[in-house]
Amino acid sequence: MSNDRRGGQRGSNSSGNRAGNSGGNSSGNKAGNNSGRGGYRDGGRRGSNEQRGDFSDRGRGRDSDGFDNYSSQPPERERGLGGDQVEGVNAVRELLRADRRDVKELLISVGRENSPAIEEIIELAGEQRVRVREVGATQMEAVARSESPQGVIALASSIEPVEIDALLEDPRAFIVVLDGVTDPGNLGAVMRTAEQAGATGFVLPKHRSARLTPSAMKAAAGAAEWLPIAQTSGVPSFLERAKRAGVWSVGLDADGDVDVNEIPVADAPIVIVLGAEGSGLSRLTRGRCDLIASIPTFGHLDSLNVSAAAAIACFAVARRRGQE
Repeated sequence: MSNDRRGGQRGSNSSGNRAGNSGGNSSGNKAGNNSGRGGYRDGGRRGSNEQRGDFSDRGRGRDSDGFDNYSSQPPERERGLGGDQVEGVNAVRELLRADRRDVKELLISVGRENSPAIEEIIELAGEQRVRVREVGATQMEAVARSESPQGVIALASSIEPVEIDALLEDPRAFIVVLDGVTDPGNLGAVMRTAEQAGATGFVLPKHRSARLTPSAMKAAAGAAEWLPIAQTSGVPSFLERAKRAGVWSVGLDADGDVDVNEIPVADAPIVIVLGAEGSGLSRLTRGRCDLIASIPTFGHLDSLNVSAAAAIACFAVARRRGQE
């Protein structure tokens, strides 16, 4: 789809039309019953371990045997995307497979069950000259920041964000944006879905957003190693940049006026925006979207979890693109 065509269709989606459409819903769509309930929900949960913060070199010292130990105190201030502590078999294996970051140390639990995945992790670590250290259950539990690290933790350099323009300039841009999602588990689950659906990029706000904590990295199952991630000072300003670049923006909300399976611009450069806990898309974000799409539902509950909604929306776009 050319930029001229995009520009013409944008004109038909003026702010006045959007305002009118958001007040009503297409027939046969359960979104009408959800009016005023907000968006697809992020549970806002935070595990007790997550509150202790990520580990970095600042929290490390040496014990009496000369081995590294890890302070239970979080860094004074979290910066950037995070991702420097990776837990879980899938996440650690993809970290090493991608080989895009400096991996400082790999911790393996003593008495772990042998498996092909663990053997591959140890083999990859050896090839990349990563220090591998076996630790007891007590130390593994002290270091872990997710509910179940599966006996393997990698300490690595943080994930570096990419430039926003690099994402928008892709002629096949398929970008997923989270607007105020604060639960690390949901962040990771959405990233895993986006990567599997063929998304070309991911955008997170610098504020009011979950970071790539160990829980998020584990839920992402390695997607963070392959999916380019950018940060923005605000989602509305990012959507304005996307519009200037000729990229369509589609917000997902329960009272949207377009069925998510029938997004007319799914095969064009596109941004899919998912909103926050309960409240859905912010007013400014919604106003900057070219279209608001909804997911038809048929049960009694008022909304879907944000990660479930992301899966439906992302694969709806992927199916349309696969039919070209």
